Amino acid sequence: MDDLLAQQTRGQVSASLLENELLKEALDAIEKEVFDQWMDCPARDKEGKETLWQLAKTAQKFRAILIGYVDTGKLATANLKRIEEPRGIRKLFGT
Repeated sequence: MDDLLAQQTRGQVSASLLENELLKEALDAIEKEVFDQWMDCPARDKEGKETLWQLAKTAQKFRAILIGYVDTGKLATANLKRIEEPRGIRKLFGT
């Protein structure tokens, strides 16, 4: 149960981060800057292009991890509700 509560909390915090305008702007700025640098990178600079591609993938991965935490938190919330439901029913009937 503690694990589910931790997952639920992590999901809630992650959701608030993803909704935070300042964080959104920062991630968008990183992605735009990396893309712009990649476009300006000479074709012969394969190492530079590879590094920029890795930076872009890292920014995407950061968002994907937060989204994964949100999804896991939602599942944890649903599981906690399922666990709590039978207890509530038992209390109703005094069992």
